[in-house]
Amino acid sequence: MSSARRSLHLVGPVPGLRLCTSCTAPSTPFSPYIGTAERPVFTHCVGVPRAAAWRRGYATQRLDVARLRDDVDQRARSGFYQLCKAQAALKIAPDKANAIYKEFIAHRNKLGHSANVRQLAKRTLACCNTDNAHGLTLTGYRVNIEDITDVALTTYKVPDLSDPLKRVQLPPSMHKSTAGLILQGCAQAGEPLAVVHIMTAVLLSSCSPDNKAAQDIARMFPKSEIAKYRLKLEELCSQSKTIVLGPDVLTLKGLFSEMEGQRQKAREAFELAITRSHLKFQKGLKHPFQLPLVTPWNALGYLLKSDKDPAVQAEARSYFLLGAQEADDPLSCFEASKYEPRASPDWLRFTSRAAASGHKQASINLAEFYQEISTNESPILNNSGMRKVLSWILSWRTGSVAALAREWHQAASNLGHKPSMMKLADHYESVGDRERATEYLRRIVEPSMPASQGEEWPQLVQMAQKRLAGIRVRIP
Repeated sequence: MSSARRSLHLVGPVPGLRLCTSCTAPSTPFSPYIGTAERPVFTHCVGVPRAAAWRRGYATQRLDVARLRDDVDQRARSGFYQLCKAQAALKIAPDKANAIYKEFIAHRNKLGHSANVRQLAKRTLACCNTDNAHGLTLTGYRVNIEDITDVALTTYKVPDLSDPLKRVQLPPSMHKSTAGLILQGCAQAGEPLAVVHIMTAVLLSSCSPDNKAAQDIARMFPKSEIAKYRLKLEELCSQSKTIVLGPDVLTLKGLFSEMEGQRQKAREAFELAITRSHLKFQKGLKHPFQLPLVTPWNALGYLLKSDKDPAVQAEARSYFLLGAQEADDPLSCFEASKYEPRASPDWLRFTSRAAASGHKQASINLAEFYQEISTNESPILNNSGMRKVLSWILSWRTGSVAALAREWHQAASNLGHKPSMMKLADHYESVGDRERATEYLRRIVEPSMPASQGEEWPQLVQMAQKRLAGIRVRIP
């Protein structure tokens, strides 16, 4: 199979695209050809020597590969926009979002990104049935710059081809880079969501070196631009009372101040952010593709908890309790549980809330708790309040508490906790389920962290390897 045919085979059929039998070069649907239907001969090969026709075929192949990438991106973008609109992740209509994307590309080399975005906000183009230069026609509706930020965040998430063999045959997708340019223009225009998203990425990439998603976004913007967005962030803080993302801009200001050692300034920003916050969840306050940002009550709690003064450290508890009791914040619940004795109903309530939300350490603590009370001799059950809270499980059939402990060990193992995997392996081996025991031993042996960071539980890995070796020896 020729290289031209092979590339088209890997990418998939393209409507209206035919191959010349003389040079195997693809021809566009608009190229006239002569010959029979069984053996079409395209006009680009008439009178051309065979060697020259092959060279012409390779040139045409490169052009078609670029066109195939455009076709793949168009299909992926349109489908993803429709999916996001159906799930209320995209505010504007999919065809309007696609038109904004195309129009931004059409003018990106003529206008600055900010001017391009502002122009789009004044006059938006939408797809039509006419065949002009960009397949677009002017309509009378308008959008806000916030809607264009919405398009940028959604476009950044458009998935590429899942098949690696097909993906390597095409140039890289322009979705992420174009989304970054649109986001840059929106941030230059002072749009709050764009500024918050970019500065959150910058913050997370500095504080969490393992956060690849944040690093990929932060690397898209020059340092000179980031400095400008930091000034935009300060301007937005003065408007925090009137904008929806007021708590976020104040929280970001406090976190950057804390990084720079300005603890008092950070505390003031966090306290003001708490007064601006909606403690109860409200749909639509956060964009679904917006990078996660710590809540201001947790940020202030951690700031006070790290202080050298014990009196200041004690203040942290009130903010964690605020988040746990008023906002039902899983992280606040876990931190609030640390201030409660393990035998108290409040500890169990806070830990259960955090574990149910997927908090790893809370799941581990809850598994160990139920494993301990699975024996009647546990001193925890001496607390009448705790016994009353646990009456629902203690009065159930024998072994129910141990089974519940295993369920939480299962949850912890799914989050990568290898000691929980070993406990499950021990249990299944004790009941004669060697297949499931082997499955957990194999999961322990698998590396769970990057090689540069090393193994967190090397002794468990060695023990699992020895036990797996013993199982293999016993197999006939």
